[in-house]
Amino acid sequence: MSTNRLFLIFCSVIATLFFWHYLGEKAILKDNSNSFDKLQCVSYAPYGKDESPFFFDKGMVLKEENIRKDMELLSKYTSCVRTYSTVGQELVPKVAKELGMQVLMGIWIGKEEKQAVAEIATLKELAKQYPEVIKAIIVGNEVLLRGDQTDVQLAKYIKEVKEALPQYPVTYADVWEFWLKYPKIKELTDFVTIHILPYWEDEPKNIHDSIEHVKNVRLEVEKELGTSNILIGETGWPSEGRMREDALPSKTNQALYVREFVKLANERNWNYNIIEAFDQPWKRQSEGAVGGYWGFFDKDRIDKTVFKGDVSDFPNYKSLGFGSILLVLVFSLLLKNANVSTTRVALFTGLNTLFAILYMLQMEQFNITVRTSGEVIWATLVLLTHLAIYYFALSNIANNSKPDIVPIREILKDKHINTNTLPMILFYSSFIFVLISTITLAFEGRYRNFEVYIFAISAISFILLYIGRFKDMQFKAFEKLSFLILLITAGMSYYNEGSLNIFSNVWIAIALVFTFILFRGSHNSSLIDLRNIIKYIVIFFAFCTALRYGIISDKEIIHQCHLDGTTLLCGFKNAIGYWGYIGAFGVIAICISAIALFVKNKKFLIATLFISIFAIMMFNTYVGSMAFILILMTLCKEENLKVLNS
Repeated sequence: MSTNRLFLIFCSVIATLFFWHYLGEKAILKDNSNSFDKLQCVSYAPYGKDESPFFFDKGMVLKEENIRKDMELLSKYTSCVRTYSTVGQELVPKVAKELGMQVLMGIWIGKEEKQAVAEIATLKELAKQYPEVIKAIIVGNEVLLRGDQTDVQLAKYIKEVKEALPQYPVTYADVWEFWLKYPKIKELTDFVTIHILPYWEDEPKNIHDSIEHVKNVRLEVEKELGTSNILIGETGWPSEGRMREDALPSKTNQALYVREFVKLANERNWNYNIIEAFDQPWKRQSEGAVGGYWGFFDKDRIDKTVFKGDVSDFPNYKSLGFGSILLVLVFSLLLKNANVSTTRVALFTGLNTLFAILYMLQMEQFNITVRTSGEVIWATLVLLTHLAIYYFALSNIANNSKPDIVPIREILKDKHINTNTLPMILFYSSFIFVLISTITLAFEGRYRNFEVYIFAISAISFILLYIGRFKDMQFKAFEKLSFLILLITAGMSYYNEGSLNIFSNVWIAIALVFTFILFRGSHNSSLIDLRNIIKYIVIFFAFCTALRYGIISDKEIIHQCHLDGTTLLCGFKNAIGYWGYIGAFGVIAICISAIALFVKNKKFLIATLFISIFAIMMFNTYVGSMAFILILMTLCKEENLKVLNS
């Protein structure tokens, strides 16, 4: 290689090193205020990284030695832990007694009465064995928020516990809004326990406004309920997860929040409990990635330095930097025999640097967000696809060439696959990934991350590879319809997220790049030919939306079903909820969509379209969107379009 090329590659490596060093070393300074020695109380779930409360039904028994290790560690930071259940956690007060700690003893109140009965019975037994350990009793956690019980039934449980154990203060814990909604609960409790989580507010608060928000909420509750006997039962900040508006989970923000909150609480003489002791990976299943990262210690019990010391958002920045440099050097080999100008070499090294960083950032994000085997498959496919896109983008720059544009249907029909046509297949794969993701984010985006790093690679690459030639792609009906769906769902994502979420904005920009390419590439295809498909899509989505928000998720119906779950409507709602929870609708939809590939019956095809949309709207959005795209491909075949339009 020439000296100029080696110099530019060297600059690429240096830029990569500087980026990761800056990202990894960016820290908040030590808190030298000495404002607190120990926290008042910390939420503690005694589960290891591979354990879950749902495993009790499978015979799981918590090990005493693990609980002891946990609480010995916690005893250095607090003398009190808050629990959320008694059944299966009987060893917690035992170990607490040995260590001289106290417990805010929580009993879990769910939908089933027998569960509450078991919790209360266990509580009574623990109170006999360890009377000095129990600091207070918390009857139910966010029961009213979840709609698991009515306020009337909750009141009965509170009265039962107070009568059985009059020697202990008794309270109920819920988000602060529900205390204002059900103020009469205060009359039954000895003190008020409110949850204030700025990240999870209906209008999320960024890290800079969060402490002021907590202060204002605490004062508002005190004013409205007429009592200062208030425990902030949950407050904290997640260290990882998706951004909500401008509320960004990060290790730095978590440390900032906890340190500033404790200062405020001590200044105001407030009682508090912070969530939580250890990261709980099992929570990611129901709360998204963010649910598993509220701990002061990670799942392996490694200190996140939340309380004091320097904090890095990327403590593993050295390994991430090594990965990026390796990518830079490997792909730089494409320049070895390249006959291109210095300007194109500069473009090559610039993109190589950017792509190497983005690729490793996405690997780190997947490491945090992936929860299931299906998501492992998704992450693997996306990473491998984009590694190939990465290669072809740089290869064409190095060779000063452009890939051939052969219509995708001709490539697949004639098996005309080579180094010139493969980028077209990669574009198609990437656009399908983007379409699935955008549909999912539009209809069920609360707990899903924006995979902006990896798809930025494909958006940039395909602009460079095909700019000025999009019309030559000769897309047909499916791509035209996909353009419309992508445009609408991107708009829905913007509506859901607002303009403050940087990651959402970048994702929408990526989606719009693909939207533009699809629009230009399908210029010979008319939406008029798709009028009947569009009509069915609109009708089915309208029906399923009305069903979801008018019955399945309607708070009033949920409330009535708790009072009397024997009605036909409640039976229907509960059945839909259960089958949606286990993912049955998505499985059915994908199977029927696959069968539809070989069926030309109009009624069957329309029914399949409905089932896929039903799966999307009934909480199987991820798999449902795959089925939806598959049936759209089938419906957009010329022979099927003729049938639908006849």
